[in-house]
Amino acid sequence: MRYYDISLNLSPDTVRWVVAPPLEVHERRRISRGDDVNASALTVSVHAGTHVDAPLHFVPDGAGIDAVPLERFIGPALVHYVDADRFITEAHVKAIPFEGATRVLFKTRNSALLKRREFDPNFVAFSVEAARALVARGVQLVGLDYLSVAHADEQVPVHRAFLDHGVVLLEGVDLSAVAPGRYELICFPLRLRGLDGAPCRAVLRDLAG
Repeated sequence: MRYYDISLNLSPDTVRWVVAPPLEVHERRRISRGDDVNASALTVSVHAGTHVDAPLHFVPDGAGIDAVPLERFIGPALVHYVDADRFITEAHVKAIPFEGATRVLFKTRNSALLKRREFDPNFVAFSVEAARALVARGVQLVGLDYLSVAHADEQVPVHRAFLDHGVVLLEGVDLSAVAPGRYELICFPLRLRGLDGAPCRAVLRDLAG
């Protein structure tokens, strides 16, 4: 049985959203300095690297990340490739062979952008119509291989199209080494009380074997 770690390796060098603060590592104690242990602390956005958006991120009275049902983060998932320039459209969604899939991860040309340290605003994102079409198909989790499901000028309408209907948004997944197909997804976020999102360790597992 094969596992695919689709999480970004989180560090100060990891690509981050254009207005997000950098991850900072605080070396509180170090054996090399004469301490008896190594101990570190982090300053980091809850939307850093591979992460999950909670409804609260855009919905004023939405649920925090700790209130999203655990079963949303584990189960069968479809990895679907879309050859798009700037938008995943409603037409792209209509062409997906869902066959009962309620978790869909979108692999695009973004996978190459994740390897770069600098943020690239010309990534592939969802149109509002595509988001609504996915909701209409009963999708419960949507993943994308860049840091947001929406371009900077469409953050609110696209996120609300998903989050108003309880769709889990898994952002920043690295699908560069994953072939389109069906897998089991495990992507539990950190249990951060009442917050608008959380980093997660996202893994795909082959269904066969």
